[in-house]
Amino acid sequence: MLYNFETIQMRLTDYVYVPDSKFKLTNTAFSSVEAGLAQKSRQYWADKTVANEVKLEGLDFDLSAFDGENSTTREMMALSVALSELGVIDEDVCSIIGAMNCEFNSSGNQINFGKKIDAFAYLRFVLEDTKKYIEEGHGFAKQVLVSMDTALVVMLAIKERAEAAKVKSLIDTRA
Repeated sequence: MLYNFETIQMRLTDYVYVPDSKFKLTNTAFSSVEAGLAQKSRQYWADKTVANEVKLEGLDFDLSAFDGENSTTREMMALSVALSELGVIDEDVCSIIGAMNCEFNSSGNQINFGKKIDAFAYLRFVLEDTKKYIEEGHGFAKQVLVSMDTALVVMLAIKERAEAAKVKSLIDTRA
């Protein structure tokens, strides 16, 4: 079950679109209604007619210190959970952003919470790797490609918001 279904549904209520089959989810544990909403969410993020500022509406925490090229896995996890709770992303995209470059010990515990990561380089590497699987005829990779691409678009929107916040914070409002 899509755990943030209602939040995403409320967020995308006014978004009108013609469903595009390339965003359709297949072979998932989601119901057809949940898969349809996840498809709508991915298509929303791919829609260039909707500004990133609109897509990130409600994201009211300070991103001026965020640096996607130099963040820890803990920071990426916290960001992905915050985005998911707002209904900005679904749980698949949340998992991609929140579990970038995670390493685990033999007991299954994550061991690299403080390790720095370049989220954009990581996502681009995985996207290229996924394209190779598609070329080799692995059908499952097409769905992964859409989810990975959505994660990259979301991260680029976050970067844009963070850079705008940095510029605003450089202005001395006390003068």
